[in-house]
Amino acid sequence: MRQQINRQRGFEVVTDQHRQHPDTKIQLPSRGSRHSAGYDLHTPTGFTLLPAATAIIVTDLKAYMRPDEVLSVYPRSSVGLRGVMLSNTVGIVDADYYANAANDGNIRLSLHNIGPEVFTAQAGDRVAQAIFTKYLLTDGDDFAAGPERQGGHGHTGR
Repeated sequence: MRQQINRQRGFEVVTDQHRQHPDTKIQLPSRGSRHSAGYDLHTPTGFTLLPAATAIIVTDLKAYMRPDEVLSVYPRSSVGLRGVMLSNTVGIVDADYYANAANDGNIRLSLHNIGPEVFTAQAGDRVAQAIFTKYLLTDGDDFAAGPERQGGHGHTGR
């Protein structure tokens, strides 16, 4: 993981070779208000989700953070209230996902419509929110010396 002085956590656009939307200006996540915990994630393209349908949204964003932190991704309240959820309920982005060789840490959102109505989003709409959190480790051997990440989503083993 790349470390730079005074950089603790934040978002960047993935490298050009890993961009899924190379002609789109990617919006960096920001908080909606002074006391918002979540950073709003914008969809780079418009999409429509029929009831019971799923769509994978590639954000072209990556997140960097301290080694003892995690980025948790949730649907925005306004999206969830309309029946659209993340397929995995909560997205977990580990610190070592940043800049991995397989996809440069490109954050993907698997959105699923459990509601009865069609959900439509325009490019630039805020569809998810991401929260940085410090996590704790157990006492003793917790495999902290395990292998380094070799790939993208789900590549830390079964």
